[in-house]
Amino acid sequence: MMEMPSLDTASMQVFMDEFSQEDEESLHLIVMDNASAHTTEKLKVGEHIVFIFLPANAPELNPIERFWKELKDWLSDYEPKTLAEVSVLISQGLASFSEKAMSSITSFEYLMTAWLSAIA
Repeated sequence: MMEMPSLDTASMQVFMDEFSQEDEESLHLIVMDNASAHTTEKLKVGEHIVFIFLPANAPELNPIERFWKELKDWLSDYEPKTLAEVSVLISQGLASFSEKAMSSITSFEYLMTAWLSAIA
């Protein structure tokens, strides 16, 4: 897991550099909101990575928002006193979700249709 200090272009570039090395043989479609770190032309990604941008101001369309709700619900059972404790809890929370659970929480039929259209 990679924890970044902020959501800016430099941090996003570090993440994308790492991500792009994971599986260079496959096409990766990444759903993104319109945060400036996601949309800047300064961000460089490999040809095997395609961004699908969601409409502005539409968090209900963003699959990660459903996951954040689940994680926040899980975190509500705890009362961390420091930022370090929050970081540890988030790491534990992330690790507690299986791949199957993540897929169930973040899968949307419209995204599957968009993905199939993008690679056709």
